[in-house]
Parts: sequence; structure tokens; C-alpha cells
Amino acid sequence: MTAAVIGASSESIYVINKAKELGLKVVALDGNPEAPGLKAADASFVVDIRDPQKVFEILDRDGNKPDVVLPVPIGRYLTTTGAVNDKYNICGVSFDAANVCTDKYEFHKILAEEGLRNAELYLIPAGEENTDIDEINTIYPVIVKPRFGSGSRGVEMFNTPQELKEKFLSGQPYDEDYCVETCVQGTEYGVDGVFVDGEFKLILLRGKKNTPPPYRECVGYYSVIETDKNAEFFKKTKELIARAGDAIGFKSNIIHADIIKDNDGNPFIIEISARPSGHNLHNLFTPLASGVDEVTEFIKFAVPALNKSYSFEPNVEKNMLIRYFDFENVRVNKVPDEKELFKKYPLKAWCCNLKKGMFLGKVTNGASVMGRGYFCVEADSPFELDGYADAILSEFELEDNR
Repeated sequence: MTAAVIGASSESIYVINKAKELGLKVVALDGNPEAPGLKAADASFVVDIRDPQKVFEILDRDGNKPDVVLPVPIGRYLTTTGAVNDKYNICGVSFDAANVCTDKYEFHKILAEEGLRNAELYLIPAGEENTDIDEINTIYPVIVKPRFGSGSRGVEMFNTPQELKEKFLSGQPYDEDYCVETCVQGTEYGVDGVFVDGEFKLILLRGKKNTPPPYRECVGYYSVIETDKNAEFFKKTKELIARAGDAIGFKSNIIHADIIKDNDGNPFIIEISARPSGHNLHNLFTPLASGVDEVTEFIKFAVPALNKSYSFEPNVEKNMLIRYFDFENVRVNKVPDEKELFKKYPLKAWCCNLKKGMFLGKVTNGASVMGRGYFCVEADSPFELDGYADAILSEFELEDNR
């Protein structure tokens, strides 16, 4: 049996290894000859994954026809995964559904038509030169983001029409489409889940720790345990994502979503993608906090011939935090000793790529912070997590570099 990987970034290595442990041959495809996942696979091909026909040519060869496409973090060209699933009639997201959830404009239109997304959204086409600010008739602040793409690239918030005009519209024409959208106020969350034969199953709700506006970049996630106090929000979130998945066309696929709990306590969907979350969530934090290794369970579900039982039901409840190193405009003078940190704090994971002498700039998007590393802590209550995290971060010696 064979598993294909469409997009062999470093975040594909975990699921490649899990598939091999289950006895699958793994065929990896990526346009970058240096993509780390190519070396981890059994067979590797450098190919333009933006072109499904070129991918088909490789997968049609003897021994390469896939029984499953492994779920990996990927952006716009999740559509190629969908095309492969359609062509070979295998379990996973379809091309049409992948196309919707990778296109923020189409995604909004479909959900808004079903009454599932109460916001205004305006498209600024690539090449447009003189958008009239009066055309954007919405409540401020607004969020501006590229129509395609992930990882919080290019996402900013503007508080007034004048600010939007001076700091964004004045830069026209742009070489890609942008969306200008009503900013829904509230607390942000991440969602890990799966659709199984059209039924949505929530695996983990994650509370976000964000930097201040205008970037609001996520620098940490908290596991959220369902209690009597938040049960209604859990119920509404499950129902909303189930209805949204039905509108998009999800049948059997992993999803992760970004949502907001608005000031009335209702969930608002920012976006949903038919793939696992990146940023060391699907491969580390979600399994630790929920007990569910979603990519491994999905392989077992998607390939019945493996004859393996599967479960997407959370089986542990832990108060946990994954924190990224969000230091800004500083030079690192000292990095704490890992062994000493494990002695002093309830650390469950530690990966630090910071070195003495490094200069760290402003955190504006995922790319500017995720490569620095992360750590995970566990506590008896959610209230203790920030205290531990702050204490760990204070172990670094830093010098202001502004």
C-alpha cells in the first residue's frame, strides 16, 4: 500500500514517519529539491505540485498509485491534494472543497449565503489602482488579508477609513488579490477536528495568545477543557463548524479552523482549512493535550486494508500551553540550560533555536516567530500556565536592540 505526500515541507516529516510505521510506502512530491520531506520518504520526486497533471503523471507510474494522500500542513495547493483524491477515488478532501477553503473570498461568499458568517467582505483585485474608500461600506476596524495564502502572511488591522486609505489603499496596485473584511471583536481560538462520513468531531479547542494589533500574531496556544461554564460555547462551535463543513462539501477529512468568540458569546469562523494545523500543533501539542494523534488515526481510517482500529475521541484532559519565543527587537545574550529548565518547571517539550548573539526583530507573522522554537508546559489549572511561561522566558538574558 502506498501513501502520497503533496508538499514535502519539514512539517510533513512527522506524518511520513507515522505512515511508514504503519507499513505504507511513502511517495513524496515537492517543487523544491531541498524540501526536507523528500529525504524522509521512500520515493521522492521534484515536480511542480501546482499542476495536478504533472502530479498524476508520477502517481500513475507502477507502485506509485496512492491508497491515501497524507494530511500535511499546506497552503493554496491543498487543491492538488483534492484533485488527487478525486482522480484515485480515495478518502480525503475533494478538489472543490479544497478550492473553497483556500480562497478566502469564495469561502466567505458560500458561508455568508448560508447565514454562517455575519461580516462584510470586499475584494480588492490585483492590478486595481484607485479603490474608492466609500465603496468599502463597513464597520471599522477592518482586517486586510491576501485572498490566498496562510500563516498570517500580510494580515493587518486598520481602525479607520483614513488609516486604511493611507496605509493600504495608497499602495495600489498590488500584484495579488486582497480582502478587506469587518473585524469581529472577541477572543480567538483554534480548532482541531475531523469530518468522518460527513459528521464533525471536535478533537481540541485551543485558546490563542496573540500579540497586540495591528498584527495580532499568535504566540501561544492553551488547551481548553470543556466545563459547565463553557459548554454552550463548545456546543455552538461544533454546530457551526458542522454546518460550515456541509456548505463547503467536507465529507471525510481533517480540518483546523480559526474562530472568534464574539462579545455575545457566539463563535465566528475566521477560516477553515481541510488539513492539520502547523506550528507544532498537530504533531505535538494536540496529541499531548487531547490524547489523539489525528494524522495517524486518519491514515488508519482512510485505509481500511490496514485493518487497524481508529478513534478521534479525546481521551485525556490536560491544562497545557505551547509558547513560542516572541521576543522583539532584542539581542540574545544568554540562552538558559535545557536540563536546568526541566528540573525547575513542569516542561513537557522544549525546542529552542535561539543562540547567543542573535538579533530578534519584530513579530509580524508566523514566519517571523515560528522558526525560533517553542516549549510546552502543563499545570494543575489554566491560571498557572502563564506564570510558568513568563518565568521560563525570564531565564533568557536579553539586551534591548531598538
